[in-house]
Amino acid sequence: MKSILVLRGGALGDFLLTLPLLRALRNAYPAARIEIVGNAAAARLAVAANLIQAAHSQQEARWAGFYTSGTLPPALSEWLSHFDLVILGWPDPEGEAARHFPVRPGQAFLAIEPAPRGGSLWRQWLHDAVPHLSREHVESAPFMPLPLAAEAKAEARARVVLSRPYVAIHPGSGSARKNAPPKLWCETIVRLSPLPVLVVIGEADTHLLPLFRSLVSARIQLAERWELPVLGAALANAAAYAGHDTGVTHLAAAVGTTTHVIFGPTDPDVWTPCGRSVTPQRNDIQRATFDPETLAASLRAGIDL
Repeated sequence: MKSILVLRGGALGDFLLTLPLLRALRNAYPAARIEIVGNAAAARLAVAANLIQAAHSQQEARWAGFYTSGTLPPALSEWLSHFDLVILGWPDPEGEAARHFPVRPGQAFLAIEPAPRGGSLWRQWLHDAVPHLSREHVESAPFMPLPLAAEAKAEARARVVLSRPYVAIHPGSGSARKNAPPKLWCETIVRLSPLPVLVVIGEADTHLLPLFRSLVSARIQLAERWELPVLGAALANAAAYAGHDTGVTHLAAAVGTTTHVIFGPTDPDVWTPCGRSVTPQRNDIQRATFDPETLAASLRAGIDL
């Protein structure tokens, strides 16, 4: 197997749930060229970690050719023919994309259902790829921390002005229905004293900026819309992390940080991140909520003050 293409769309969290599969493919085929079409900004984390060689944006117009009648455009068909294995993980309920494969004799093709069927989504992806992986590769791949580039680590050290150990939290998400009330996060920060706290504010969290900017002090720092590699390095340096069911939370787990995940309407059995030390918490199926004192105690556990 010399070349592999993975078609996997979605946001940051969706990509990070694909990491165990990419690790298993890299372990099984160490000399293969692996490329992915999906969230290119997120997938560049895997490029930097040498898990894959190239990341292509799922927004490129050429991919529309998968879902049109007739044959693939010649240029797209010729490019796809270079891959020995194509794994399709895009939604394809009518089989419009799958019907184009294999595009040449000898090309292996595997379609993986991207929607959860019950149970962990990242385990589902690994299980479905077993025809091209050994059990050893499947069992050894999931919990290896994502390596980060030296440049990202250096930039994170320069940006984080907090003393260590510090705790990181992400009080928002891209979906309001996933969010616990901000006041619970503020109370948690208070109860974490004297531990320093890095508060992550993403692009979807701008409504939270006034509140959390008002808390900034020598002990509390904001990480406002930091680039993913730098944010990943800052989270890797944290002693512990807490957040909702978001891409940032998946990133914290992926880099090996002790991670506490607050769930509400989304199912922890499906969406719990893959990591070495991940604790899901779901107190109410209708909404995300938690007890600040309990969460603060969990975050402090094992940290020498």
